[in-house]
Amino acid sequence: MALTMPALIANHRKNVVETRLKHFYSTINQAITLSEVEHGDKNTWQPEDTEDFWNNYISPYIKYLKAENSDDGQYKVVYLPNGSLFAVDVFSSKNSDGSINYQSYGGHFIFYPEAKNYKSKSNPFSSFGAKYFRFAFWPNEDLDIFKYHKNKGVEPYLANWNGNEDALYTNERFGCNETGNGSWCTAIIMRNGWKIPDDYPLRY
Repeated sequence: MALTMPALIANHRKNVVETRLKHFYSTINQAITLSEVEHGDKNTWQPEDTEDFWNNYISPYIKYLKAENSDDGQYKVVYLPNGSLFAVDVFSSKNSDGSINYQSYGGHFIFYPEAKNYKSKSNPFSSFGAKYFRFAFWPNEDLDIFKYHKNKGVEPYLANWNGNEDALYTNERFGCNETGNGSWCTAIIMRNGWKIPDDYPLRY
């Protein structure tokens, strides 16, 4: 039986998400590897902030169309030639007065398979796993919550994961479900060979 038009559209969207997720993962880690030739082992990098990280460690080693700051200044938003986009930051946490209480030397890569879905005028990263997907880069962080990123490049976000496979779906805070924020959805797709599983709980 021939597929209906809605089914064809859904299948095309699925293929776009899968193909571009896999391509981004390969491309950004190639950039990290090239950067290591000039800057040394990624485990020793200590960028001052997002601007320093992007300008010196990433942008010279990746092909992109344009880069701009997000409205709040936290992220560098980067448009890629294949129609996708990523936003990158160097993570820190702040006190109520705005002072920094923890500064890391890596951070988040938020990937949009379709750049048109990026909305700069609202909080674009409230939940993940549908129109955008969460990766992270923390090769030299020693806190236990970053243990699945230690000594690695850009990987699907697994901060705070306890190693329980079911928790990738069921965790109330980070799980890939309607009530979690979907941070761990990217890991589910990667673990399935960059194919969205049949039981994937979110619409993409």
